[in-house]
Amino acid sequence: MRRAERAAASLSPLERDVLVLSAGLGLRIDDIAARLGLGERRTERLLARALRKFDRAMAEPERPCWRLWRP
Repeated sequence: MRRAERAAASLSPLERDVLVLSAGLGLRIDDIAARLGLGERRTERLLARALRKFDRAMAEPERPCWRLWRP
């Protein structure tokens, strides 16, 4: 779960909203656009960007905390 939280934190608030409405609530692009007061094309782009950023963040290997320590 921690990895998903970090991936979600990499998104802007608007990207996160679009992703939650799409993936979480199962809303269609036109419904999301209407709910957020955006155009459908902008909503599609936001969703595509959010999915791309989320996917990249999830693909990053987790670094063990001991590697962050520097003497």
